[in-house]
Amino acid sequence: MVVVDDGDLAALLGDHADRHSVPGAALGIVGDGTVSVACHGVADVRLREPVTPETRFAIGSLTKSMVATVLARLAEAGRLSLDDPAVAHVPELVGSEWIGAVTLRDLLANRSGLPLRARLEFDFDGRRDESVDALSRMAADIGDAGPPMDFWSYTNAGWNLLGRAIEGATGLAWEDAMSRWLAEPGLHETSFGSSSDHRARASGHTMTAAGPVPAEPLRGRAYGPAGVGTLSTITDLLRFGAIHLDDSALAALRVVHASQAIHGWLDEWCLGWARFDWVGGQAWGWDGVVNGERSFLRILPEQRAAVALLTNSSSGRAMGRSLFTELMESLFGIGVPPLRLEAMTGAAGDLSRFAGVYAWPDRQIEVTVTGPGLTIRSERGAAEALPVDERIFVVDAADADNPTVTFADPDAGGRPRLLYDMLWGLPRTGEDDRWTGR
Repeated sequence: MVVVDDGDLAALLGDHADRHSVPGAALGIVGDGTVSVACHGVADVRLREPVTPETRFAIGSLTKSMVATVLARLAEAGRLSLDDPAVAHVPELVGSEWIGAVTLRDLLANRSGLPLRARLEFDFDGRRDESVDALSRMAADIGDAGPPMDFWSYTNAGWNLLGRAIEGATGLAWEDAMSRWLAEPGLHETSFGSSSDHRARASGHTMTAAGPVPAEPLRGRAYGPAGVGTLSTITDLLRFGAIHLDDSALAALRVVHASQAIHGWLDEWCLGWARFDWVGGQAWGWDGVVNGERSFLRILPEQRAAVALLTNSSSGRAMGRSLFTELMESLFGIGVPPLRLEAMTGAAGDLSRFAGVYAWPDRQIEVTVTGPGLTIRSERGAAEALPVDERIFVVDAADADNPTVTFADPDAGGRPRLLYDMLWGLPRTGEDDRWTGR
């Protein structure tokens, strides 16, 4: 049984929030039917309203875990099968060059091979409209994108297709279907997509040298299933965690489908959840990264517990790492491996094997050797990267979200075929090693 002292939980939350200059946060633990919640700080630095258990935060990509849950419930109800061809539920994909026999399960596993494009993954400003056909038009654009890819990569576009599949299977707008299929277990404080609901919500904040500055929230229905516009409270996230602890049918979503480890993010990917191989135990969960807000949910089935954290700061991931390290050890005796950011000269061996261009048709990262490390040039500019080990390089240790890049899938000569920038894979290209898809 999880025994939590509410005063100690509040002190822990406040300590880590202050340490990382997070204006407001909410922390919760559920175990054996017992719920403990602590809140700290303010929801908005301008209005100074305190964070409460009813304060709603943008949860970003934790929406993907909820989309996976609804699809599993629709499968259980006979509305679809996770092994159905995606095209059976997304009519805009009929005739697509890449879709082939791709299933809903493939999309959930991020292994569909859909063509990665910056204009489909990250064009939040260009797709801000809230029209009823926004998701359909996004699906059509993804269908027209080009030949398939043959490697694992996280993707927003694939989850937008899954939202469209929910519409196809239910005959409802994806937001309405999500609310309906998650309402029965009690998620009444979570809203999807744009909403006129004016209940208390946190504002995101970007950390600057002058302190936290309010950030404009992302908008756009086309990216809703990938995580734009979803709001939830700490109590609802704990209810969501409890659903996955109590419903044995949902354990199938925790089965590993891809073993691509990305430093600082995941050890393996399942279906809407990542698996974390911690010292003394395993955890499943996912994170949300959205303008000025960071969210976390961890499920520990062996301990019959779930832990959730919501923050309204761009420094929230740094806070989450330090807080979870202390909390998991003190409550469950589980060690969270530290984020490795100390450069070790020579750790990667011959650096020339990393040099090259890694690219999508509309996004490119160039890697060159510079002294003891690499220079990585992208649309964000040039940065020095120093080796941590044979595949991980630290680019900016102060970046709470993306301090490292990870190289993967080496050929017989040790030359990596992929570069992971955050969670997105970019294939190596070049005259001598041209990537041509499947």
